Amino acid sequence: MATISQLKAALVITHCGIIAHQTDTIFGLACLPNDALLNRLSNIKKRPLNKTFILLASSYTQVSNYIIADEKAIQTLNTPTDSPTTWLVQPAKNISHHLVGETNKIAVRITSFAPIKTLCEQVGAIASTSANISNQLPCTNAQQIRDSFGPNIDYVDPNQTSGSGKSSTIIDLSSGNIIRR
Repeated sequence: MATISQLKAALVITHCGIIAHQTDTIFGLACLPNDALLNRLSNIKKRPLNKTFILLASSYTQVSNYIIADEKAIQTLNTPTDSPTTWLVQPAKNISHHLVGETNKIAVRITSFAPIKTLCEQVGAIASTSANISNQLPCTNAQQIRDSFGPNIDYVDPNQTSGSGKSSTIIDLSSGNIIRR
């Protein structure tokens, strides 16, 4: 069941807002995965427009329109991992350049982390990034997020706690190569 803060976050996202949210790794900033919002989020973070975002989702179904995956890939994406794992997957045609990286892949994480899973079950896949100004350390609490971004973030969950503090493992789904451990 969703908490009041998760319901507020979902409402802000569905009304084209940007939220600060808890992830299974570090604090994040998120919005719906459309170009206008991703441009806004890039500007808020003061990051180059060619840097990409990850798609967080509660199930493969939520990312199925963004990626090309065969049955084996779908099974891999749907299989829970022991630690947060981001998969680099072939993008579907006509996907935003904000989501497709230099490797011509899209980063996807199907999460079992309850706060994000619940949020995604309400709004679908979200585009996410670390909660920091480009080239600075990520924020570690809600107050740092407010101090860094001020009114540019439409909702900061007051009940946030940080995740593991470690970045996710990144694996290229087609080759199996581990990009980051």
